[in-house]
Amino acid sequence: MFHATTDLLGLPCWGVRRGYSSFLTLEFGNPSLFIREPFAATSESARVRRAFARRMVVVRGAWHLWVYCCDWRVESSGKTIGDSSTPRRIDRAARELDGQKLLGITLRPKGARTRFIFDLGAVLETRPYDRRSEQWMLYAPGNKVLSFRADRRYSFDPATQTESEHTWREQPGTSLTKRPGT
Repeated sequence: MFHATTDLLGLPCWGVRRGYSSFLTLEFGNPSLFIREPFAATSESARVRRAFARRMVVVRGAWHLWVYCCDWRVESSGKTIGDSSTPRRIDRAARELDGQKLLGITLRPKGARTRFIFDLGAVLETRPYDRRSEQWMLYAPGNKVLSFRADRRYSFDPATQTESEHTWREQPGTSLTKRPGT
């Protein structure tokens, strides 16, 4: 599952920011423009339809991590710096992570938790708040996305596919770390 993400390790994150609600996004690697063309959304919400009817242009890294439908927290030196509970705590967590290099990713089958480990001591841990939602999505070069769900299934498919088109696989306990000097 992680063989395609080894190039991500050792890269500093940048542009870490709070998104909608408790969402958190982190950029890694060289920046480029991401352009999403307008389209007619089928949402019942007029606000959502208006948002998708506009073109969106943002600067993204070669790698883009979107912490999505889950509870999460950021710790450093054994203390909680921030979490997904309030905008203030999310912003505090984003400031802590910004500029740190990603050294490792650990998926823990028990509890469907993920730990993202950084070089200056921060750890971002995700945990599900329901039984099925995607907890995070890692957009990779080549227009692929690695998604991890609360039911401990993952997919690594083209980013243009919908969730229902993804091939979902069982997640074994997996760890990926950067060794010093590599």
